[in-house]
Amino acid sequence: MTATFASVLSGAVTPGLFAWRGRPDRDLVGEAEAAGWEALGLDTRNVSSFEEFYDEVARAWALPDWFGRNLDALFDVLADLAVQPTLIVWDGLRRLAELDPVQTSAILDVLRDACGQAAVLVVIVRDDLEISEFDGLL
Repeated sequence: MTATFASVLSGAVTPGLFAWRGRPDRDLVGEAEAAGWEALGLDTRNVSSFEEFYDEVARAWALPDWFGRNLDALFDVLADLAVQPTLIVWDGLRRLAELDPVQTSAILDVLRDACGQAAVLVVIVRDDLEISEFDGLL
């Protein structure tokens, strides 16, 4: 499915996991915040392990020290964060996929499950990827 960012923010598109095909410098976080959404960035382009991935999640989203740094904890924190319409913009999925494609696929599964469980959670990945695990394109 191809959607526009505006259609996601307006609620016309079912929340989910999207691959970004627009300008890489577009301020998606700022636009979402201006539309009343909670918006979080995640940049994992420089991580070299999954431990560093979870450290970056904790840092970027200002999570407490007791954040579990595993798939279950990631799912739980997403549920806690998405009590209002929430957008996550992720740069660096490609880097994780290069490190471990199986673990990266598991993270994508967690993100998709969280999108399905939360009232409104949208994840946009801004990487040029050759994987087709996304719900749509923006």
